[in-house]
Amino acid sequence: MKELEIDLFDSIDAQSDTLDFLEKKGSALDGIYRPKVDKKEGYTAIIRFLPNLSKDGKVLQSAIEKHQHYVDLKNYPDLVGYYDCERNSKDKCEICTEYWKLNKSTNAADVEKSNLIKRSTKYYSYVLIIEDKQNKELEGKIMIYPYGVKIKDKIKNEKDGNNTSGEPCNVFDLANGKNFKLVIKEVAGFPNYDNSLFMDISPIQINGKKAPVEVDEKTGKNKITNPKAKESIMKFLLDRTVELEDHKPSEWTSEQKVKVTQILEILEGNDVNTAARTASKSSFDNISTKESVETFGEDDDDAGDFFEIEE
Repeated sequence: MKELEIDLFDSIDAQSDTLDFLEKKGSALDGIYRPKVDKKEGYTAIIRFLPNLSKDGKVLQSAIEKHQHYVDLKNYPDLVGYYDCERNSKDKCEICTEYWKLNKSTNAADVEKSNLIKRSTKYYSYVLIIEDKQNKELEGKIMIYPYGVKIKDKIKNEKDGNNTSGEPCNVFDLANGKNFKLVIKEVAGFPNYDNSLFMDISPIQINGKKAPVEVDEKTGKNKITNPKAKESIMKFLLDRTVELEDHKPSEWTSEQKVKVTQILEILEGNDVNTAARTASKSSFDNISTKESVETFGEDDDDAGDFFEIEE
């Protein structure tokens, strides 16, 4: 955080730099890439999915998969938000159990209530923002992009060769990957990614320059062999302000368990002590506010894909 040359005990003017945070709108200080879709214009950008390189230079899984519940109890704003699903690390999840209990009820009101605790699956990957006319300040930055099933399926189609060339492609590959043209339109009130597509195979492009490659005679594929280029790329990939591991799913804290208990009581039709809810109201690691949900960029088919396994 930037240090300011201000005397703490002097009068601090209302126009001072200490209040600059009030003017920052839609900043990506947390390193999460959240395209905000314009209802008329939509959203377009070109990004490059990057390999998940650990701090010590090891290549890890390209994405972190995380299942989350979104609790939409509008009359209880302190309970609204995302909760990591316990199925990320356990066999059972109390919210999942409640969902199926309500969803399979013969009471229509119960079935409707089940929609208040839907789940979604998100995949988190590093991306390089190559072109983004809506947010020029993000170009050239490495960020973390949370995406849903539709984009994940597009990545898998490339892997399986279900693309225009018919050739399998690991889009995360530095020399033989593909840039991704992200096209988002609002359809029936939801973001739609149908027109998004992977472009032609090309080496990674950093600061407007493509990495130098040679064609491997055995495989016919591009290969980065220049020592200086390899060193520069490694340095670039590690010189980031975000860490993918920070977004791994985690177990509920004691405070979150209290909230979950209150949510289940409400769904069961029992009264919840207002004073207890107010006392427990605070910020928790894995619960997002409604404001962040609205700019998160949900896939229109994410909700519900999560409940393929019944309790």
